[in-house]
Amino acid sequence: MTRDRFGMVWAGLGLIGLGLAVLAASLLGWARLWPLFPILAGLGLFAGYVTSGARDGGLAFLGTLATLSGLFLFAFTLGAWTWEEMTTLWPAFLVIAGIALLVAFLAERRSRDLGVLGLSCATMVAGVLGLGVTRGFVESDIVKLWPLLLVLVGLFSLAGVLFRALRRE
Repeated sequence: MTRDRFGMVWAGLGLIGLGLAVLAASLLGWARLWPLFPILAGLGLFAGYVTSGARDGGLAFLGTLATLSGLFLFAFTLGAWTWEEMTTLWPAFLVIAGIALLVAFLAERRSRDLGVLGLSCATMVAGVLGLGVTRGFVESDIVKLWPLLLVLVGLFSLAGVLFRALRRE
């Protein structure tokens, strides 16, 4: 299949998905289903990642970020959590960002940057600790140790530079 036809297939599927999302939102109410749009955008970005020859990790990152954020927000619009609980659940966005960074790291086939992996781990740890603190499961004194996450990211970044330099030699 030529690239033009392949693009037309994805455009057609995208329009079908958008039409079904708008129809569902019109029937069930926009207030409940609006997180469908970041999910659809995320899936579209994943499709772009899969169909692009370059396999751009940025598309995988944004696709993961949008899709997981939409799914998380669905929990609020569908009533699993109340919007008032967002004051204690907001660190989940850090976990989502960390997962998206991990996906970007794994998606980059040409040059995997260990700094991205370190940032991913640090962001997820910060999110989990943040959730523990805001939900009352972890003592707030541990928050004083957050600069160690910066040290971890720095170490991963330096390790990535070192490994790339050793590979070139």
